[in-house]
Amino acid sequence: MRRFDDTMPIYLQLREEIERAIISGGVEEGEMIPSIRSLSQQYKLNPQTVSNALSELVSEEVIVKKRGIGFFVNDGVRERLLERKSDAFRQGEMSQCIRKGARLGIDKSEFIDTVNRIYNDTRSTS
Repeated sequence: MRRFDDTMPIYLQLREEIERAIISGGVEEGEMIPSIRSLSQQYKLNPQTVSNALSELVSEEVIVKKRGIGFFVNDGVRERLLERKSDAFRQGEMSQCIRKGARLGIDKSEFIDTVNRIYNDTRSTS
């Protein structure tokens, strides 16, 4: 079971957890996700916290609520999530890393070589 931390509200961390499950294929598009009660028990969270996370996912059209049946992962959402997360990474962490490297005087070619090495090492161990 995942442990939640104090870095952000728990309902946002749960939302991220569900998004990761969709991206990784642990939860398929069109698949029903567990109920609020089931998720509350699984993660040992208040049902309102789980409801808040699912409400966010519904409002972002990641999942859809079918009244009286449950919550289902929207079709095409995996690709949308990947795109959104990739854009956020490029604009956030990746951009900060490049700027910090430039401020430290790291040569662009050295930076690119390091990125290539790390990327290749990561792909070969996946």
